[in-house]
Amino acid sequence: MAEGEAQDVLAQVLIANDGEVIGRLRLSAAEAARVCNVTPRQLIYWTKKGLVKPSTNDDHDYDVFAMEKVIRIRQALEKGYSLEKAAQVVARDLAGLQSEVKRLEAMANEDLEDELRRRLEKLEERIAMLRRSLPASLSLARLRHAAAELARLEELGTLQAAGATGEGAKALVLRLGRAVDELEMLLREVQPAAV
Repeated sequence: MAEGEAQDVLAQVLIANDGEVIGRLRLSAAEAARVCNVTPRQLIYWTKKGLVKPSTNDDHDYDVFAMEKVIRIRQALEKGYSLEKAAQVVARDLAGLQSEVKRLEAMANEDLEDELRRRLEKLEERIAMLRRSLPASLSLARLRHAAAELARLEELGTLQAAGATGEGAKALVLRLGRAVDELEMLLREVQPAAV
């Protein structure tokens, strides 16, 4: 996908008010790097490799489109991709966005409204599922904290001083830890099925 096409896609996806303010935004390499959570050295290296292009008006300024690409590359790198593979993944994602924008633009207004309504319903279902799983996640976090606190108390000998035998306290800590692990595993198995 050509760089200009990628900018058009991002403009349609990211920018409100016809892109007036954001379209004019330009940051230096140091400022753009800070915004994108990369080092200036990384940004300059990626620019030299042709993975990111500075704004068309100046070789030293980066526009919102370049910064979005930098952020996407950084996120792909954090997932374990090599730099070249990350750039390919980002290019593929942007091409997918472009085709989705074209598909939505070609829809009749009624069809587009139905499509957006279906997407909204799916998002609402996902939010409801996350809300249902939140109490379980919080309970697991509390159990994990309790197990860590018991382990700390057992290590300090506080449980023995309170009348619990050392082996009994250690066994209790281990059993509680295993129970928490099992609950976390069950929660992970159930959540993807609900998505």
